[in-house]
Amino acid sequence: MMAGQPGNLTVAARSRKGLWASFILAGLLAALLVTAAPGASAPLMLQEKDRGRTVTLKVGQKLVLNLRNPASGGYNTNPPIFAASVLKLASQKKLPPEPRKPPLAGDFGQLYFEWEAVAPGATDITINIYRPWEKKAPEEFWRVKVRVE
Repeated sequence: MMAGQPGNLTVAARSRKGLWASFILAGLLAALLVTAAPGASAPLMLQEKDRGRTVTLKVGQKLVLNLRNPASGGYNTNPPIFAASVLKLASQKKLPPEPRKPPLAGDFGQLYFEWEAVAPGATDITINIYRPWEKKAPEEFWRVKVRVE
């Protein structure tokens, strides 16, 4: 085939085609960066071992907490206590135990909480537990201090 025939690209035509592909790829990458929330921080992941810590969040940042479900001791949990002016509870779930063979005795799964920092300020997050048949006040199960900047 000759250079002028359909289906035969010249070196210049191939270069232009590659240049356009580069522009399209660069545009897609730029669009991806622009759609990501400006200044968004990764969620802060906490567990039972983080009890007693002081943590700092940025407005808009999420805090995710996974705790073992204390139901094996007959305990229930009260709703978490925190300042709604500083944090918003976005999600709360009781997750079932992971399937295992043999199953772990006393494994009642996980408690999952997700908050979003909505305004600068400070608050504690406290989760209390209680046994329905006991007359005493609920016990503190988990607490963390949160500062939002």
